[in-house]
Amino acid sequence: MSERKGICVARMAGLIVACSAVGTAAGEANYQPYVVGERAAGMGGAVAATADGMDACFYNPAGLGNETRDSISVNGALYGIQSYEMEDSAFPGEDMEVTSFATIPTGLSAVKKLKDGTVAAFSVFVPSRSSAREIQAFPERQHYYNYSQDEQMLYLGPSLGRVVGERLTLGASVFGVYQTASEFQNLYWGDYSYTYTANYKYSVIGVVGVLGAQVRIADEWQAGLVFTTPSATLSGEGKIQLSEVLGDSDSADAGAVYYDDLDADNGLPAQLRVGLAWRRPDVGSVGFDATHHFSSRYEWMSGTQNGEPVCIRQEREAVTDLQLGGEYVFRKRYPLRAGAFTSFSSAPDLEADGDSLLSQIDLYGVTASIGSVGENVVINLGLSYVWGEGDALGTRFNEDEELESFVSRTRESGLYAFASTAYRF
Repeated sequence: MSERKGICVARMAGLIVACSAVGTAAGEANYQPYVVGERAAGMGGAVAATADGMDACFYNPAGLGNETRDSISVNGALYGIQSYEMEDSAFPGEDMEVTSFATIPTGLSAVKKLKDGTVAAFSVFVPSRSSAREIQAFPERQHYYNYSQDEQMLYLGPSLGRVVGERLTLGASVFGVYQTASEFQNLYWGDYSYTYTANYKYSVIGVVGVLGAQVRIADEWQAGLVFTTPSATLSGEGKIQLSEVLGDSDSADAGAVYYDDLDADNGLPAQLRVGLAWRRPDVGSVGFDATHHFSSRYEWMSGTQNGEPVCIRQEREAVTDLQLGGEYVFRKRYPLRAGAFTSFSSAPDLEADGDSLLSQIDLYGVTASIGSVGENVVINLGLSYVWGEGDALGTRFNEDEELESFVSRTRESGLYAFASTAYRF
């Protein structure tokens, strides 16, 4: 009986602490879970120095200055399988496995040349989206789990690019950012007469600015430099609910926490991207980018509840991701592309008794595509595979046969197919 009571007492004492971890399962610690764009999608995103069209709007707006034709581009969607595995997730020997089919509309862009030589564009991108639903059961112990999660980030806004010298182009974008996320967890242990639920939901509207430059340093060599501002939150709203019940007649107990009308923030940090590329028209190109995401400490949700202040803080560590890609244009019409990229976790180091409860998974990705370039129509088809392994908080028995948290292992992967098309006037 003491073990059962120990479970509830430990949970009751940690309800408020658990709030700080509720918002961490939406994959927000990794900034590039997949690659968006046209050429960029096949080249691992390594296009800061050579981006044009739709790619320029997202990766480096300076690339718009070299556009010679109007165009409409659609990077139709990613279709794929996402999977997540965690060892000893809630109870020793009970691993969590979540697999979902993803359909992600990733990009739309319209490019227009203006009379003064400036090139304008308006774009919509979905740089981050995940969704999962899972029910798991371990009937021998009457342990049942229910999990669901949704997260999506939307960028939309105008871009401008202009040639300002024989070797220099400059550009800028302003994106409105809309992010929404929710998660629900339910745990039922029949052998302990115990149940626990956690639920959160939030949405944030903000804005980011992007400044870019492309420099031709030699006839076939180019460099790119891009700075993205931290997000400025315009509005945000969040809710959190946690509850637990221990129904044993000798040690019954219950508790609940509910916060609503909280101010929410997504804490997107500043970003600096530099790129170097060799490119020969109608032959091929090779590009290398390094993208540094600065650190960020922010109030994920804050406000007042029943006259008491509520403030839940989150933290992102600085990380530098790498992108590498190349293309070969077969018969001057069929581009064959391949690339690789990283998406390192910005989560702080995980400790069983530390302040951060966010899973820390470093992701690696490879891409490949084949395309066709006609007089007016451009088509690209490709595949992308992303995988990674890292740390998460699991549960085990200590020497006194009591449950305790420890740093467990977790794995994540995704296999996507993508398609894009552009029409040039």
